Amino acid sequence: RCSSTYPLIPLPGFPYSLAVLRPTSCPHFNLVCTWAALLVVVCAITECTSSTAYGKFGHDAKFAVNPRLGWWLMELPVTVTFVYFFFVKGGPQSRSLVPRVMATVMVVHYSYRGWIFPYMVRAAPGATSNFSLVPAVGGWIVTVTHGYLNARWFAEHGKHLTTAWLRDPRFLVGLALYVSGLVGLVYHDHIIRELRATPGPRYRIPYGGTFEYVTQAVYFWELWTWFGFFVLSWGPNGLFILMVSVANLVPRSKVSHEWYLSKFGEEYAALNRKYLIPYVW
Repeated sequence: RCSSTYPLIPLPGFPYSLAVLRPTSCPHFNLVCTWAALLVVVCAITECTSSTAYGKFGHDAKFAVNPRLGWWLMELPVTVTFVYFFFVKGGPQSRSLVPRVMATVMVVHYSYRGWIFPYMVRAAPGATSNFSLVPAVGGWIVTVTHGYLNARWFAEHGKHLTTAWLRDPRFLVGLALYVSGLVGLVYHDHIIRELRATPGPRYRIPYGGTFEYVTQAVYFWELWTWFGFFVLSWGPNGLFILMVSVANLVPRSKVSHEWYLSKFGEEYAALNRKYLIPYVW
């Protein structure tokens, strides 16, 4: 902790000298920001090399679990890390109004993404173990970093998070983008889930909403949501989750589109859908 409320312990040059990104005066936080930037690069290279093994790309995984369990395991560290570093450990801003508003956004988001969404996943018959433990557990590196950056930014380092921020255009625009993005995300998750509401083929073509224009409508709305969150919070915390999502979802969108073309052939090609962004790409 780097708050002036607590005496600072002299820090050795290493490893804090490795913090090439220095958005704050706190060497601990700066080092984590540098680590986060490295994670974005690693995730981009990894996803461009081989699609993460879950869902339609998780059938050949050697160590796999039920998709409900896999999603829950992968997202759990965000909740645990954020709650500990914001609500338990806290900071000089953690009891202030605007940081509490931002914390509420995080809690609401991961109540859905980390708990409700995994519970509502509908696995196709015979697909009880198609979520590799590699992203489920390996993803903890990203989710712990995500939870920590947000907790410390809200509780201590986001000095602009005062009541004046509630009237700032960045807050207002970011909130509108975030809320609309989350609504879109939940709706398109529902469309995917309803594909398995009745007996039938394991894989089907989704229709409705943004699926009429792109193959990966869920990814589109997830990126929209995180862009809004970045503008809303205006810090390295939001930039990290936005960029790591781009690194993961953009390459995966292209591979998913190619998978649908190989699976459904001319039927899918005739729909003339883009990969991720309506009318653009």
